[in-house]
This record gives sequence, structure tokens and C-alpha cells, in this order.
Amino acid sequence: FLWSGRFSESELFLRGVSRSANESTLKNPTGIGGKVAIPENWNSNPRTPNYKEFRKFNCTSQEAFEVRLSKKGWPMRSFVRCFRVAWLLLNNWYKPQVINQTSLLDKWPPPKKYSHEDWLGWTQADQATNLQIQEYCQAMRSGLRESLSSAAAEDFRNSQDPVDRLLWRIRSEESKAFKECLALAKTAGLPSS
Repeated sequence: FLWSGRFSESELFLRGVSRSANESTLKNPTGIGGKVAIPENWNSNPRTPNYKEFRKFNCTSQEAFEVRLSKKGWPMRSFVRCFRVAWLLLNNWYKPQVINQTSLLDKWPPPKKYSHEDWLGWTQADQATNLQIQEYCQAMRSGLRESLSSAAAEDFRNSQDPVDRLLWRIRSEESKAFKECLALAKTAGLPSS
């Protein structure tokens, strides 16, 4: 196994460090995408009170706020957890007991109903997180759709050139991931934009 670093499977393919065309991209844990959504209350100064809270949840690097998706459209758990913690801190819903609810912070899609007393704040944090994910996936899917004419798409589909076939495969997988992401965001049952 070759460690992929911070590169997604698509990025590795484009850099010529790809696996064989028959291997699945599911083996690369980095995921697809890469929008960094740094909340306004996050900074890298370890002396700030918020940083100390972020450290408890392993949210001290910018990569923790990077929207990356699995091939099936699922957001990385670290993003979901860190973005929720940031929202709770920013909107005065954060309590020290949140550290005992890490499994709930990692859960995506979120539960339909929370059983703890801060359910309203958590539901609002879920809405904000879902909106970030949904807007990103919609923008990426639209960008993929608009970046290629139907004639060019047909040329790629019918091409026998290995590079064209590889590029079409990457584009198709990313398009499916963003489509699945949007479907997952809708199943979260939260208001959408």
C-alpha cells in the first residue's frame, strides 16, 4: 500500500501516481473534494480558549475543516464533528459535556431527534453543517456539468485513448460522488437552500 498523503484518488491519477485502472478508489481514505470551510471562531493560536476546546475534538488543523467525500458521497467524520463544534462554540450552545457526545458529533446524517436538553442548538448546528456540505456538492456538481459540452463528453465516452478513458472515469466517479452527496443531504431531513 502506497500512502497517498493529502491527495485524493483523482489527484493521484492526474499526477501519474495512480493505481491500475481496475483497482477501486475505495482504498484511498482521503476522499474526493477539498473545500476548506474555516469557521470565523477558529484560529491556530494555542493560547485562545476556543483552540483549547477544538483540541479536545482533534480540530486544531485546517484539514479538519476540509469538506472531503467518500466515493459514495459521505462527508469525512472529522469535518462533521469539527464544523458542529465550531458552530456550537460560535453560537453559545457549547457546554463542556459535549466532549462526552463525540459519537453524536461524528454521526452523519444526524439523528431525526435528539434526546438531550440542547437539542435545538444541535439541530441548528446540523442545519449549518448540512448547508455547507450541500452548497459545496451542488457547486462541484454544477461545475462538472458546465465544464464539458455534450459533444466533448461523447468524445470522451467513445475514446479508445487510455488517458481519455482514465479522465472520463475520474470525472464520472466524482460526478457520482457529488450526486450521492446531494441525495444524502436531502435525506438528512434538514432545510435546504
